[in-house]
Amino acid sequence: MSDQDPEPQERICAAGAAPAGIEVLEPRAVPLGGVRAMTVRRTLPQRQRSLIGAWCFLDHYGPDAVDTTGGMNVPAHPHTGLQTASWLFTGEIEHRDSSGAHAMVRPGELNLMTAGSGISHSERSTPDTSILHGAQLWIALPEAARHVERRFDHYVPPVRTGEGWRASVFLGTLLGETSPVPTHTPLIGAEITLDPGSAIDLAVDPAHEHGVLVDQGDVRLSRGIADGAAEGSDAAADPGQPVEAHELGFSPAGEAVLRLRAGASGARVLLIGGEPFAERIVMWWNFVGRTHEEVERARADWQRTIEGAAPDDPFGLPDGEPEPPLPAPVLPLTRLVPRAQPGAPAGSIVSKGAAMVQDPSTVPEPQRADTGASAEVRVVHQPEQRRYAVTVGGELAGFTEYLPRDAGQRLLFVHTETFPQFAGQGLASRLVSEALAEVRGSGKRIVPLCPYVAAWLRKHPEYDDAVDWPAE
Repeated sequence: MSDQDPEPQERICAAGAAPAGIEVLEPRAVPLGGVRAMTVRRTLPQRQRSLIGAWCFLDHYGPDAVDTTGGMNVPAHPHTGLQTASWLFTGEIEHRDSSGAHAMVRPGELNLMTAGSGISHSERSTPDTSILHGAQLWIALPEAARHVERRFDHYVPPVRTGEGWRASVFLGTLLGETSPVPTHTPLIGAEITLDPGSAIDLAVDPAHEHGVLVDQGDVRLSRGIADGAAEGSDAAADPGQPVEAHELGFSPAGEAVLRLRAGASGARVLLIGGEPFAERIVMWWNFVGRTHEEVERARADWQRTIEGAAPDDPFGLPDGEPEPPLPAPVLPLTRLVPRAQPGAPAGSIVSKGAAMVQDPSTVPEPQRADTGASAEVRVVHQPEQRRYAVTVGGELAGFTEYLPRDAGQRLLFVHTETFPQFAGQGLASRLVSEALAEVRGSGKRIVPLCPYVAAWLRKHPEYDDAVDWPAE
């Protein structure tokens, strides 16, 4: 899955400070683009925790009625420095990648793609899928493995059963099962289903930190077993930390047993974990690197790939793609500076919402652009980047981005921005007015998901005949 945030924030991630007990992380909703498109629940990365072991990204989605949302349709996009793990509860997804793999993702089956220094892939729900429900996870590769060969692994784990529980271990070792799928740091990944009111005590590696994503129902998550009590008995259970549906419970390293107890409706969870990741990573869009410059190079390489101008193409493209690949978003104008969170080790970051907080002393003051009589203002369509851009004297000053739908007959405008050095010149209004005039003149439909575009259209009712307003 691609991070389709039209303005992805660069994140400098490191192992955070370990809380004394269990921490509950709430998801944030992230639309993958468009009115008829999926919205995912993202629990990693976020402000208080960037990583759990080497797990650096977790999107949880569904159950989605595909006839309503349009399902998953993510054209070819790149990855570097990571592995992607796909796990479904319901539905089917077609996967193609530039290693030559063409596979179906089905419930209870792991598809693990290793990017190494570069790979591209696409994901689309199949025509027979009516309900889509699952999780997409990323695993950061350590320095020693960042440039391994791209590869694809498929594994169907056996289902182990016990009193009131069922489990499928797709990575690592748990409950006497070991996955044969290779990883580059010690990891665990498993689906566990609990009957109403039942409990399971999991013997885990105390050197690992763990996360419990609740897909359905609710659980109480506890660390350890009370002295003198039998495993699995009611007496052994402390009250535990409640973790509700769609939340992620985090347990720091240092405990050899985790207890899960389901509520009255039972529960289904994903357990992930691993040794705390010792390296800092910079994560932006679909790239995992170590520096801003490395991510910048990866973006430039991908743009050359999709333009067919990469002599030593590090990504390649999947075969048989029905749509053009996704262009990379524009990089942020400024660098991010890592700063320590209160009580966290050096190398962590402070964040505010989705955006990282920068050290003001390191950010240059924006310079106002000279827009004298000689500085021509132009609005140009850049379809290969799915945007209209405004330039001043030939310099990019801003853009409004869109996602094409229905064979390009509907354009979903998702983001508009002008750069700070061009502020106060009315460029955003000129950009949007000229862009929408061209779209309307071509007979295409306008879907205003971007707040600025929507506000402009509300002031111009003469465009109503060309607008498909999104459902409230």
